[in-house]
Amino acid sequence: MTMPARAIIALSLVLIVLLPVHGLAATAPVPCLLAGGVSFIPIAVLPDKMHHIARQSTPRISIEGLEFTPVRSLASAFGASVEWSSRSRTIHLDWFRGSLHLQALPGPRFWKNPTIHRMIGRIPRTIVTKCGRIVDGDTIVLANGDRLRYIGVDTPETKHPQKPVEFFGREASAFNHGLVADKTITVEFDISQRDRYGRLLGYVYVGDIFVNAELIAQGYARTLTYPPDVRYAELFSYLQTAAREARRGLWADEKTGTADVPASARKYIGSRNSNVYHLPHCRFVAQINEANAIWFATPSAAKAAGYRPCRGCNPPDR
Repeated sequence: MTMPARAIIALSLVLIVLLPVHGLAATAPVPCLLAGGVSFIPIAVLPDKMHHIARQSTPRISIEGLEFTPVRSLASAFGASVEWSSRSRTIHLDWFRGSLHLQALPGPRFWKNPTIHRMIGRIPRTIVTKCGRIVDGDTIVLANGDRLRYIGVDTPETKHPQKPVEFFGREASAFNHGLVADKTITVEFDISQRDRYGRLLGYVYVGDIFVNAELIAQGYARTLTYPPDVRYAELFSYLQTAAREARRGLWADEKTGTADVPASARKYIGSRNSNVYHLPHCRFVAQINEANAIWFATPSAAKAAGYRPCRGCNPPDR
């Protein structure tokens, strides 16, 4: 082969490697959503040759109409090596057919990324403020006196007027305190701005830390979703499953119930992705995936596992 021919082939290979990914500039890293210590990549920004494998071989969640998959799951599916820079929050994937350079971004910065903004056409509303004091694991008071309830999470009670301090409640409050106390925070809003008690509802960030997601990922909170505020519901469910499987925090001594309950004694049903138990005929039971179903013989067994009675079918609580 002549030298000019070799030079042409080499130049062609360089151009192929530098081709943009779905309109991204060659030097622009692919934006990923950083939440709970996990980076999630939008499948739509992947090169076409990766779409099929990503959809067939990796877990997927939906946020704002976009499909996401965990970066490490994607790397595993492709046999790619992962290099993570904590300082720049960048990730580099290398596999036998190419490479990807990624940028892990917290929500407020992720949604403002030009590529993502073009896809969804809007940016969620945010405010920057300061945390005045901690109420408990999932509620804080802002510097202006507004009380803010974290969306999508529920930590064990410590200050309920009609309930004793619940298991892991003090730990959750202390963890929340360590994350946000006296810090400047960014609050991201969903559909509702306030709940029926007048509390602000929001997703809270301290720097790159997504506090709602971190509470779930580290086992200090369970997911608790109230429509229409469901932006990160599937993401939170994914993080809770991972925390539960790893037995972190409040899941460390979990009693699942089902394994010890014969079919004839299964009177109450819950989901591994919630903290509510139901009567079998409850209309909400149809929404429980069979793989996530968990049965209890008695209300006390359900409550010992951290579940509360459904407000729809009103099963007994003792």
